[in-house]
Amino acid sequence: PTEEADRLGLSEGRREVRPRLQSKSDQQALWDNLDVIDCFATDHAPHRIEEKDREDNPPPGFPGLETMLPLLLTAVSQGRLTMNDIITRLHTNPLRIFNLTLQHETHIEVDLDEEWTIPATTRHSKAGWTPFAGMKVKGIVKRVVLRGKTVFVDGKVLSEPGSGLHLLSKSLMSPRGSITPSKLLVPI
Repeated sequence: PTEEADRLGLSEGRREVRPRLQSKSDQQALWDNLDVIDCFATDHAPHRIEEKDREDNPPPGFPGLETMLPLLLTAVSQGRLTMNDIITRLHTNPLRIFNLTLQHETHIEVDLDEEWTIPATTRHSKAGWTPFAGMKVKGIVKRVVLRGKTVFVDGKVLSEPGSGLHLLSKSLMSPRGSITPSKLLVPI
């Protein structure tokens, strides 16, 4: 919300997002109506500081891939969400809504107890910054296994660029199946 942007000291260009930042009461309305929210997502617009800080028409969007899950896990520790809320809105519902097939031998391991502060610079995004710098969070991604291969451990990407799959490529995907929540997010 706009109050949070003020607290974080975000310049006007860095606040430029769609939809526009709203008030604390608008944010509370989203928490109060979680039952009608199908998915959690980030547009992950990795614009660099130089682009966001220019006075003439800064591009909209925030970088968010590195911070979304830790922020959601923090909401779990605060009692605002459950792990099932996260699994449903980041995995189960997107599979159903976009008619995607299940990727077997794919899961994320998280440490729900680790507390840390989001750094000012990002490690993996070309943006190199985050609007959430300085926020204290609880919960961190420890390992990602994708189609049976460990691709991320303790902050380090292990996969080669270009090793991903196009999600709509039916020939490379396994048949659609059910998911057990413990196989998607495995707290360690």
